[in-house]
Amino acid sequence: MFQSYFHNAQISGLVSMFAMIPIILFTPLARKMVVKFGKKELATVGAICSLIACSLMLVLPITPDGKGIVIYIVCQLINSLGLGIYSTVSWAMMGDAIDYNEWKTGKREEGTVYALHSFFRKLAQGVGPALALVVMTWLGYVGTLGANQTPETALNMRYLVAALYLLSAAMQFIGLSLVYNLDKKNLAKMNEELNARRAVKG
Repeated sequence: MFQSYFHNAQISGLVSMFAMIPIILFTPLARKMVVKFGKKELATVGAICSLIACSLMLVLPITPDGKGIVIYIVCQLINSLGLGIYSTVSWAMMGDAIDYNEWKTGKREEGTVYALHSFFRKLAQGVGPALALVVMTWLGYVGTLGANQTPETALNMRYLVAALYLLSAAMQFIGLSLVYNLDKKNLAKMNEELNARRAVKG
């Protein structure tokens, strides 16, 4: 997008660096907020932040000039806040998922859960960019042209980036709100029952 649409690939690294600011600012507050609101609830709010930011990225007039870059950066900052909230609590949520497996099956399988997480993360990191490249080519992107894409293709890249961000935010929201069922109330119940079982076993 920075190469073909904004024609300013040099600032893409700077934008990525600025996008880390919300994550850095949120991290010291994470523990207190998790205790008050719950991990799932907080992560879901983060997903909503990302959904809003990515929706704005899709519909706002992000023009290929300085004004458009500023709008894009603001959207990325809001999106990064949402991602930062999720990434801060995600590892703790994985620990809860291991406990949940023990709670439901009576078996504790840390290795299996971490292995599956690692496998699917690597699968997504491999398949995701490959699919994006296929869609880019389908939308007219020619790699050998570099920044010299046609105006239509450059505009397609602008909307493709926003659409991919929005799709990932929507999948994150669906996963957290509809699939992951360990909200604060269920988590407390699970921990109470697991502690009782462990006390009986000695």
